[in-house]
Amino acid sequence: MGGRKHVALQRRVARLLASWKDPHDVRPYPELNIVQRVDIAEDGEVNLTVRPPRPHCPCCLLDLDELRKRIGEIKGVTFVHLEVVDIPAAPRWTRAINR
Repeated sequence: MGGRKHVALQRRVARLLASWKDPHDVRPYPELNIVQRVDIAEDGEVNLTVRPPRPHCPCCLLDLDELRKRIGEIKGVTFVHLEVVDIPAAPRWTRAINR
């Protein structure tokens, strides 16, 4: 992927993340510090590190799964992986979301 295409992909992913709202809050993810890290590779692979605000809430798990699917629908994205951190059973959440 060329430099301009990569920058355009980064913008599309950033736009989605900037507007994505937590199911329990009216504020978007960036204001809640849910997204800890975003890595977008030249080949379109997106790796996201997230910290859910409510670690035992099933709808937060479903919301992260929906976010992963929506990122995967963005033009230029070839693969999406969400890594859940800083909560109990984080590896289980990560496996469930990326199944």
